[in-house]
Amino acid sequence: MLVEKIKNDLTTHLKSGDKAKVSLTRLLLAAVKDKEISLRNTTDEDSNLNDSIVMDIIKKMIKQRNLAIESFKKANRLDLVKNEELEAQLLSVYLPKQLTEEELSLVITKVIKDTKAESIRDMSNVMKVLKEDFGDQCDFQKASKIVKENLSRNSN
Repeated sequence: MLVEKIKNDLTTHLKSGDKAKVSLTRLLLAAVKDKEISLRNTTDEDSNLNDSIVMDIIKKMIKQRNLAIESFKKANRLDLVKNEELEAQLLSVYLPKQLTEEELSLVITKVIKDTKAESIRDMSNVMKVLKEDFGDQCDFQKASKIVKENLSRNSN
């Protein structure tokens, strides 16, 4: 299970004395624990913590880092940008390999052809297929942008 891997990594980071990794791993484990507690209070059948939920937490944390990176770049704080990029990189270790932008473009082009999408109105169908087939492998913010560009090009 992913949580066990994160806990083992924390032990490794503690032994190596890498303060940045220890801090980030503890933050991640705290977020996981918080989610676990909130799931206990629900009566849903899916109230067990699983790898999918942990990956969602990690994706959310990476997204927060990426937003911070953009803000820091606008404020010309390159020292803080470096720190946030490092944290995002350390968190992404726990996710499946992400598609590169080129690979994502190729996948989207294929999905658009397969779903016979022709305009922006068909975007939800394309995104649905992407989510089903490549859910853990792609950044849906980038995917959405690429799909919009491709579909708006097709409709012109």
